[in-house]
Amino acid sequence: MRTLEQTFQELTILISDQSRDLALAMAELASVAAERDKLKLTESFAVAGWNKAVAERDTARQSLRAAEQEVAEMEADYADLRTVNARLIAERDAARDFNDILKGVNLRLTADLAAAVERLNHAESIIMQ
Repeated sequence: MRTLEQTFQELTILISDQSRDLALAMAELASVAAERDKLKLTESFAVAGWNKAVAERDTARQSLRAAEQEVAEMEADYADLRTVNARLIAERDAARDFNDILKGVNLRLTADLAAAVERLNHAESIIMQ
C-alpha cells in the first residue's frame, strides 16, 4: 500500500513533469508566435516594397507618356521648321533668279547706255566739225 507521502511525492513528480511539459509547450508557442510576428513584419515590408514598386512604375509610365507627348510636339515643331525652311529656300532661289534677271537687265542697260554715250559723242563730234 502506498502511503500518503508516496502519493504526494508521485503527484509532485507528475505535476513537475507536467509543469515542465507546459513550460516547454509555452516556450514553443512563444517561439511560434515570435516567428509568426516576424513573418507578418516581413510580409508588411514586402507589401510596402511592392506598393512602392507599383507607385514607381506608375510614375515611370507617366514620365514616359509625358516624354512621348513632348517628342510628338517636337516632331510637329520640326515638321513646321522643315516647311518654313523649304519656303525660305524657295524664296532664296527665287530671289537669286530675280537677282540674275536684274544683273542681265543691268548689263543690257549698261551696254545700251554705253552705245547711247558713243552715239552722243559721235553726234557731238559731227556737230563740232
